[in-house]
Amino acid sequence: MPYIEDRVSTVETDIAEIKTRLGGIETSVGLLQNSVANLEQTQATMRDDVADLKAGQIEIRDLLARVVARLEGVDS
Repeated sequence: MPYIEDRVSTVETDIAEIKTRLGGIETSVGLLQNSVANLEQTQATMRDDVADLKAGQIEIRDLLARVVARLEGVDS
């Protein structure tokens, strides 16, 4: 039954090709997950930096307000 043997061989070849492609897809998904994790870490760092900048800006604003108040002779 060469026909059945050819069909089985074709199916086995197709299954092997599918497994190979799935392996490549799994690798790509893993790389994408790592990239997303790195982006999330970078975003968290940026968020912290922005918070620090805002805190520094508020501190500078308060210091300048005290300097101006002293120059104007007003107690702060």
